[in-house]
Amino acid sequence: MMFHLVLFPLMFPYMVVGLMPDEYFRQKIEIITETRDSLSEPVDAAVPFLDQYEAIWNSAKTLSLIGMDAIGARNSDDVTKILKDLPERITTAYEALVENVRKCEESNTKEALKEATNNLAVYCISVINISRDVRVKPNDANSWRLMHDHAKTISEVANSIRQVLIQSGSGIQACIETIGTIARITENLETMQMLARDGTLESTGDPFPNHREDMSGAAKRLIGAARLLVNGAISSNQEQVKDAAMTAEKTISDLANAVKSGVISLSIDDVGTRSLLLNGGTDVAKALSNSLEFTMDAFMKFPNDASWDKLYSSVKELVIIVRSFLETIESV
Repeated sequence: MMFHLVLFPLMFPYMVVGLMPDEYFRQKIEIITETRDSLSEPVDAAVPFLDQYEAIWNSAKTLSLIGMDAIGARNSDDVTKILKDLPERITTAYEALVENVRKCEESNTKEALKEATNNLAVYCISVINISRDVRVKPNDANSWRLMHDHAKTISEVANSIRQVLIQSGSGIQACIETIGTIARITENLETMQMLARDGTLESTGDPFPNHREDMSGAAKRLIGAARLLVNGAISSNQEQVKDAAMTAEKTISDLANAVKSGVISLSIDDVGTRSLLLNGGTDVAKALSNSLEFTMDAFMKFPNDASWDKLYSSVKELVIIVRSFLETIESV
């Protein structure tokens, strides 16, 4: 009797880990296959890519971590639990990733995400199959090698999805930060308008012409910055958009500082001119903010998307407002 008890684990090593029926693994593989095939199916209400950014990032991160767990399973004290949970974890995470990618509006970024997600299915299915093999033959070195290699690929492809997100995010993030800067600038200029109307805004007595060129120069540079935004969006180049947004942020800050210096150089009694300049600077800032918003909306969209018309219109409006403001500056 003792003889059989000693040899039992050696004769049936899969019982140490616990064997699950083949049907269980087939079901998980079928789910992944069907989920992958749904990648191109439309959703009821698609949302902008940025709205799904965090959800896709987290789904890809989860798959990457599952891949790492599978890689280290053989040498882990929790090998039994890791192998038992692996098929369910992979299936659930892959379903979440596909669902999050599907929800995105059509764009070049979505196509890149779909391609990577589609490729990922092959390795998810492979690791599920291999997890069954190593449960049956836990000492099979070849199966563990395949587990390591394919699980590693899961992590690599999942990380490549996050890289797509990173590459599609630097320019957008710069636009968001610049919009925040503009909001603070606008609030400051509007506060100065209130003080000017109340007659409580100080005057330095500096000659106004000392500030005219600073205002005009910054306003003209802003038109160039807006055009850079459009060019970056057209090329779907995050770095270009990032550089353009940073240029726009510096230029609108320069303009705001020049406007404030010019305004406080005027007499406290010259309320009309002060208000005119402050209103003009505020209008320019708000128009730039609109262009940044539409740049984010159009970025990575297909050329026939309606968001492009909105971007072009917003830049034209910005140019008109800037030119009007230049006329105001020259009239003072």
